[in-house]
Amino acid sequence: MYRELYVAGPRAEHAPSAKRRAILERVAAPPLLDTMLKGITALRASGRVTWGQPVLYTFDVRVQGDRADLHDCQDARKAGQADDRTGKRLTHGMPATHMVAALIKGTDGAWRVAKVEQLEEPCSPAA
Repeated sequence: MYRELYVAGPRAEHAPSAKRRAILERVAAPPLLDTMLKGITALRASGRVTWGQPVLYTFDVRVQGDRADLHDCQDARKAGQADDRTGKRLTHGMPATHMVAALIKGTDGAWRVAKVEQLEEPCSPAA
């Protein structure tokens, strides 16, 4: 489900605001769900959109019952923010970005991402 988060986010971003929650709640749970919805609103209000997709290198996945944690060593150089009107790329990510995601299993049996945070120290995709 972690990988699907990076597909659903841009889909929700380009959808009408009334449809964003339905798109995201398939892959995200609170508090991340609400954070993403607020972030999309703020991004669109600033006249920006996202472009590209980070390359994900997940590792160290640990499942304990209905909870799981995973580490990701993203290469986000081919993703960032762009001007919505012109399409001009304004930002791009960095390589070796160490992300940690917390997932929960819902009562429907589906896994959803509840939290994602970036760690300070870089990582290695071979980690």
